Amino acid sequence: MNATTRIEQALLACDALHQQAIDLGLDRICALLAKLGNPHLHLPPVIHVAGSNGKGSCIAFVAAMAQAQGLRVHVHTSPHLLCLNERFVLAGQPIADAQLADLLEEVLQINQGAPATQFELLIAAMFLVFSRTPADIVIIETGLGGELDATNVVPDPALSIITPITLEHTDWLGSKISGIAAAKAGIIKPNCPVISAAQMDVARDILQITAEKNRASIQFMAEDFSALHEDARLVWQDERQLLDLPLPTLPGAHQIENAALAIAAAVHFGWPQSAIATGLTKVHWPGRLQKIIPIPPLSPDTEMWLDGAHNPHAAKALAAFLRQQNQQRPAELHLVVAMQSTKDVAGFLAHFEALQPNIHLVPLQHAPALAAKTEQYGSGASVHASVQQAFQAISEQPVRLVVTGSLYLVGEVLGMR
Repeated sequence: MNATTRIEQALLACDALHQQAIDLGLDRICALLAKLGNPHLHLPPVIHVAGSNGKGSCIAFVAAMAQAQGLRVHVHTSPHLLCLNERFVLAGQPIADAQLADLLEEVLQINQGAPATQFELLIAAMFLVFSRTPADIVIIETGLGGELDATNVVPDPALSIITPITLEHTDWLGSKISGIAAAKAGIIKPNCPVISAAQMDVARDILQITAEKNRASIQFMAEDFSALHEDARLVWQDERQLLDLPLPTLPGAHQIENAALAIAAAVHFGWPQSAIATGLTKVHWPGRLQKIIPIPPLSPDTEMWLDGAHNPHAAKALAAFLRQQNQQRPAELHLVVAMQSTKDVAGFLAHFEALQPNIHLVPLQHAPALAAKTEQYGSGASVHASVQQAFQAISEQPVRLVVTGSLYLVGEVLGMR
């Protein structure tokens, strides 16, 4: 049996252990980690990252800066785009299929059929392989929320980073920013430093209060440090220094904020300016304003972008980028969108209204529900049975095409190349 088949069978075995795909709580993951010898307590310094938007980009910047000065970096992010291996980056390289298959089988065997979600089993596997593989630093992204997320078991992270907090996962975290912020604030640990994006007042207050209760220092962007795009440079500044840096290679004005958080982390660890600059220009993060060669039957002259934006805050950033693109080179805009039925589809699409896009809805879970929400929002949209059908419906003339609404959709399209 090849490694790919073994991985697939292991994932099926994981799914069979719990009726729910998501079941927040730390009891099961802690019990499993205890069986594995508590590998989460035997790691290099950990950076834990939570937030609603920009987590992946921020992590990519931090990892690139660390690697630029020769540090070995383990990285865990989720979800993956094309293959599960992407979630297990060992010293800069995705885990090999055979090693991943062995790892999952080992975790399942030691778990002995105890209830656990697939995500919890994958997180346990991540901690196990990270503890066994030499590295200088570990960067871990939360899955959902923070306080009750399976990643939130490291008692003393070297640094916690919290990216912008917005309404998201309301079916799990509630419909108020205060509740969502409280969940994210759950990654703040006693005496462990925190770096935060600029936040809405209610979220900022909750983070500040939580940090004070934990005697944890906290820095906020726009208060303790800032970053500006000036004369084709990124100028980052805090009360002690000003750094004149190259602009990040990841496109979009919002990447200035993501880069600023990463720079603050690098400054906290004392990394040299040369490594910070190299990281900004060497960073790579697929599926976030990623420009690709058009996929047939699209015109080869179509300008095609992939972006995993999936909530109104991320849509606002994407729309700002598209407005800038349209000013530089006007083009007919088409959006191919798939979103989970629980998402704020109307709020997401509203940010694109002024751009007058042609909207093409494709399925993830329930395309008709998306169509109904779009009609209520007031912009007509066409519904297609598949991404390929949406591409066929788009004119063969060159257009500006953006695939967005879900990282799962972005991964599907990347797999079509």
